[in-house]
Amino acid sequence: MQDLNWRSIGLVVALLSIPVSFTPSLAADRKDDTLPPTGRIRLFQSNDRVLVMMRIGAGELVPMVFDTGSDGHSFDTLIVTRNHLRKVGTTVEIDGSTGQRRTLPTFAIPDVSIGGLRAGRIIGVSLDYDRDDAMGIISPEMFRGRLVSVDFSANRADVLTKTPAHIPAGASTAYQGGLPATEVKTPDGSITFANFDTGFNGEISLPIAMMKNVPMMTAASIVGKYQTINAEGLVYGAQIRGDIAVGPLVLKNPRVTFIGDVMNIGLPLMRRLKIVLDPAGKRTWVSCASGAEHC
Repeated sequence: MQDLNWRSIGLVVALLSIPVSFTPSLAADRKDDTLPPTGRIRLFQSNDRVLVMMRIGAGELVPMVFDTGSDGHSFDTLIVTRNHLRKVGTTVEIDGSTGQRRTLPTFAIPDVSIGGLRAGRIIGVSLDYDRDDAMGIISPEMFRGRLVSVDFSANRADVLTKTPAHIPAGASTAYQGGLPATEVKTPDGSITFANFDTGFNGEISLPIAMMKNVPMMTAASIVGKYQTINAEGLVYGAQIRGDIAVGPLVLKNPRVTFIGDVMNIGLPLMRRLKIVLDPAGKRTWVSCASGAEHC
């Protein structure tokens, strides 16, 4: 049995998620001496989502959320039923906001292509997923032993050999909570870290505890509600007085939300950045998006 730390949150008024981590990871199922393939993954975007097309064997294409805020995969129960997937184990799902747990089955998909790139066998949990525009979640963390260069402005993710020619110049940032992260400087000059989460459609969210510390134009007010599998609560919003630096990107008096105890960088900001992931080394490099001198 494996443990899954589930920290996703959905807002009633606006969509928001907190990263999801799997311990140990369910991202892939390969022998230690077998590296994932290299190549380009095609991404498709709406205002609030990044999708990737998954193909099981020679079957039909299935839209999945491409989620940097998770290090494992999840499939809707319909995918399991349609493809007669084999159960390979169970995972304990841990609600990050309450600590409560539930057990979910895990299934193996023997032959998968992700965004046009043949990926081989993967393992994920099965659950009832919101089928409005996708049938589950795919994590880029499956490409251990490779580099994953994600450029949302170009609608692509490139899986590269982990060689000096492909390792970005400059310092990297260690993963936080097992997930991709970057350094963030708040108006008082303090340095902290935030996770990259394509499942969050706001620019940046700060932990509730920071409401007491960061300068604001006006007091924070309620802007929505969140709901997890076991709990719900309020989400606050405010405009910060001063700059917040997210890697090379400087935000002037940004509007932010306050929720939970994790800092998130959402999709609108990620579209202005190029992010290179090293899933095996648990580190991230951040620069401005391709073709942009400034973010």
